[in-house]
Amino acid sequence: MDNTFTIRLARIEDAKKLAEFCELLRESLEMPVQQEKLLPGVSAPIKDLSKGMYLVATEAHRSELIGCLMITYEWDPGNNAFTWWIQEVFVDSNWRRKGVFQALYKHTIKMAKDKGNVCTIKIHVNDDNLNAQKIYKRLGMIDTSNFMYEFKI
Repeated sequence: MDNTFTIRLARIEDAKKLAEFCELLRESLEMPVQQEKLLPGVSAPIKDLSKGMYLVATEAHRSELIGCLMITYEWDPGNNAFTWWIQEVFVDSNWRRKGVFQALYKHTIKMAKDKGNVCTIKIHVNDDNLNAQKIYKRLGMIDTSNFMYEFKI
């Protein structure tokens, strides 16, 4: 199904739609949305790849965005390579269960392998998001014994 979609790096003209996706994602997760920060927040990694990068999906030969994910980087000194974190995964409701995330994920893996200095790809998933967990396992990701903690500032 990969040839059904075009996967590419986000461009600045995609920022408004990415902000809409981000807002919908956060609302679905019952996370607070700060409207004034959304557009600058999604624009930052598009303008500065040291902050991360957005991959976007479109239907092949079309321009309307139907899904996205953001990749951020973490240095792993034990492996002398980067860990890539997948974040901000969103697929338009009309395109869910049609292979959009799979295409984005496979593209991420190819980019990581081509880069040559990436040792692992990780994604955080809420423990009650069983559908996402099934998808990630089906795509070859493994469950880890790690827990996530945070300190809000």
